[in-house]
Amino acid sequence: MTSEYRNFHPNRCNVCFLESRTTKTPFLSTDTLQLCKKCKLIKYCSKKHQKHDAPTHKEFCAAVQSVLQKSGTDHVLCCADEFLCKRFNSDPENMVAFMNHVNCTSLLISKILQRPLYHHEQTMLSFPLLCNVCMEYRAEKLFFCEDCQQVAYCSEEHQQSDREKHSKWCEELRINYYYDADASNGSSKNLYPNFDFESDETFQKSFPKDTFELASVAFGNDIVTCKTEPGIELAQELENLSVAGMFSHMGTILHVLRTVGMLDEVEKELNVYVLGAEKDHLHFNPVTEAVLFRFLPKLRHLRLYLIGPNVDEAANSVMHFMDNRTIEIEMYRYLFHKLPKQFKLPQPHLAIAFNNGFNEFFGTKKHTWDQTIRQILTIPNVPFAFTSYTHREAMDDAAIVELNVQNMETFGKLAFVRRYATNPFRNPIPLRNPNRDDKTDILYYENGYLSICVMQLD
Repeated sequence: MTSEYRNFHPNRCNVCFLESRTTKTPFLSTDTLQLCKKCKLIKYCSKKHQKHDAPTHKEFCAAVQSVLQKSGTDHVLCCADEFLCKRFNSDPENMVAFMNHVNCTSLLISKILQRPLYHHEQTMLSFPLLCNVCMEYRAEKLFFCEDCQQVAYCSEEHQQSDREKHSKWCEELRINYYYDADASNGSSKNLYPNFDFESDETFQKSFPKDTFELASVAFGNDIVTCKTEPGIELAQELENLSVAGMFSHMGTILHVLRTVGMLDEVEKELNVYVLGAEKDHLHFNPVTEAVLFRFLPKLRHLRLYLIGPNVDEAANSVMHFMDNRTIEIEMYRYLFHKLPKQFKLPQPHLAIAFNNGFNEFFGTKKHTWDQTIRQILTIPNVPFAFTSYTHREAMDDAAIVELNVQNMETFGKLAFVRRYATNPFRNPIPLRNPNRDDKTDILYYENGYLSICVMQLD
């Protein structure tokens, strides 16, 4: 059974969350929620909702009970103590040791289940109910930050000592707690795109600074957040985040073109390779595509080539806009370096990999990026951009690109125009980083960091 949860959180009633995400329904009443008595890793508002969730939860719950009984411990992470020769909460500042316990426990439970853990199951182990200072885990001693409902403490003293560090993330954690990925899906009944484009002679538009300004240009309305408009209603803020997030991919393409000095050089045609594509076509629709023409007034034909072994099997498409402007999207379900020769794609003006994950399987047989990176870099003077979720991943991804260049018979020199820089056009929806030992990015964002390199001819 696959998970039916949306933005799962173990410290709220997720059944209630499916019914109402922005009103004060029981999923917000943390004082009245009760832990599952068997696994002690998930909360419910009532026995009715616990019963409703049983088909999804019971298999994992039984596996956790088995581990607890065999280890004779009172918390699931303690079951790894004998393997790691250390209690999981003996050194609260050592998050590397904590993640070792999480990973060890995950392996034990996965072995019992005889399958990989689902995302929500891994979330329960990565974000158990613990004091954020001392890792006290007895539920009766813990209370939550009233603002974000995400971080727990065992005493006011510990909450006060953590206030400065927590305040950096509290507001974004609050958004993450409420955000429902399926609630608005980037659409709004009150927003209508503006398809009037300036001609090259009348073009005078200033470049947007982020996805909110880009979305505002597209719709002709201000798309705001609580940072730019304090007091905005929560439901409206969540919708605006979703709308702005739609423009992260296209905004990043525009930002890359501007950064490398191509924005004013684009003429009638622009060819973009999207490498490692999966569901990227969902980010390219008439609304997000049209905004490109508002900053490239000479452009008449954009061709997006979505290339990757896991690209969605969606149909190729052609969108027509005013003044003979067109955008073509073609899908190629292949690794880029294994693309059959019968497909004669035109020379790209830009290649980009969104949320690439170069580092995810590096050093294993599943790692397939090396040959693709080398092949795209054999095309001289074509910018190759890639985005990453976290700063740590972005550093690793850039290092992998450099390592591949060292193993190439190069005819030029690799130059980084941007190296793991914060992407102003990142998707603004905050997501919790499951790598708890990453103190730089407690939260992460799709397209969060951007690197741009070019193989320059000698």
